[in-house]
Amino acid sequence: MDSLSCLVLRISVLLYGTCGVLAPIPGISEPEFIRRCVLAHNAHRSRASPTTASLRSVSWDKELAKGARDRARHCKASHGPSMPHFGHPLFGWMGENIWLGVPFSAFSVENAVQRWNNERAYSLKNNNCSRLCGHYGQLMWSTSFKMGCAVNVCTKGIENFSTHPESTIFVCNYGDTGHVHGVTPYISGVACSGCGSEICRNNVCRHDWFPGWDYGPTSSAQSFSYWLIYVGLCLQGVCWLLDFYATH
Repeated sequence: MDSLSCLVLRISVLLYGTCGVLAPIPGISEPEFIRRCVLAHNAHRSRASPTTASLRSVSWDKELAKGARDRARHCKASHGPSMPHFGHPLFGWMGENIWLGVPFSAFSVENAVQRWNNERAYSLKNNNCSRLCGHYGQLMWSTSFKMGCAVNVCTKGIENFSTHPESTIFVCNYGDTGHVHGVTPYISGVACSGCGSEICRNNVCRHDWFPGWDYGPTSSAQSFSYWLIYVGLCLQGVCWLLDFYATH
């Protein structure tokens, strides 16, 4: 391999290793990330089987998303202790779902939520499940109407899961909390028959209440700044390599 080809290869490796993994990680204020998280959850909730009488739709909550981000940054393959969400003005307690995977390219919001839904070995009649179904129970918890999610790449690995430098964790927090022991995720019945004054849409009760602290998705200005910084670091690395080969 000639020196030019070697240089191109090394630059490609640098760009992928430095920029390829971290650059596409969405922030908790990214409108598209928020849209996909909410859409994926509501899609499964609307297809609950048996049908549910009063399962509510979920919408984004930035405080719950902040909690999910903090949890994801711990890089641990375990749920946090059942504890109150002290920073939230409404929910004393929150629910939590976690997805783990390697590499980062294996992650998508839709695949993660689908995996939780795949745990649906739950019997409403007997109020039990034949295997692990905690994630499904929270996904389908009828009174949860707010959610917030975050994804993180743990370059030093995830405790009790993987040491891979692209170990990825996706966390969603919910209010109010779900999967309470001894309580079914939802009450079966004619779809939307228990919505009351709420609007029925796609077989769930639409609950679009936005409290005073929840102003919906913010702009992507912060994420844009993040991209600029990372592009700068990538270019700096390329310049360093070019200078190195020019002087050696």
